[in-house]
Amino acid sequence: MSGNKPNLRPVISLGRSPLLIAGEFAAAIAILLAILIILQFWAVLPSRIPIHFGFYGQPDAWGDKVMIWLLPAVAAMIFIVLAAVSPYPHTFNYPVRITQQNARHQYLLALSLLVWLKVEVCWLFALIVRQQIIVALGSAQRFSMELVLGMMVLILGTVGVYFLKAYLDR
Repeated sequence: MSGNKPNLRPVISLGRSPLLIAGEFAAAIAILLAILIILQFWAVLPSRIPIHFGFYGQPDAWGDKVMIWLLPAVAAMIFIVLAAVSPYPHTFNYPVRITQQNARHQYLLALSLLVWLKVEVCWLFALIVRQQIIVALGSAQRFSMELVLGMMVLILGTVGVYFLKAYLDR
């Protein structure tokens, strides 16, 4: 990684495109859906639910049903932290040197990365909560590892596209 010190980088006011605003809403909706699905099934969830799954999706650890709130809470914290740091793209680490000429473009790329990672992680957590409930209720015998693998490929792909764009559009 190359770069320059954050305090030497230009500070630019950036707006939010409609697409990034839609991404923020999509992430918030994922958190809300995770909460709503927990509330919907809370009364019928058993007192012990699967809280960890092995490589093939079989539950290998069980815990109190209150543990199901952990993922929406973590998703909300990720949402809040990424929202709090997004106004300061000049302080981020970049794979390229930031100059007056490329600052706006690199900052917008970095903000896009934050928003899309926020969307993907919040939806991943919401889908994991859904899968936890399905297994806890006995509607499935195992967790869908294909789902997690697909989401991980999506997340790594998003990061890969960011690095490609950042290097190509220096």
